[in-house]
Amino acid sequence: MRARRRLLGISLVALAREVGVSPEVLRLLEAGEYDPRSLHVAARRVLARRLDITLE
Repeated sequence: MRARRRLLGISLVALAREVGVSPEVLRLLEAGEYDPRSLHVAARRVLARRLDITLE
């Protein structure tokens, strides 16, 4: 996720704000230390749409 976010030029803070999570949670997601399935459905949809990825 981190590489994709950076490739698209989206800052960690901006994406975290859009998703509705703290930047720390997003850092943990990018590091693989937090399961994206644990996020609220709306947050997963925002991540998937913004990064053009599947989080299933």
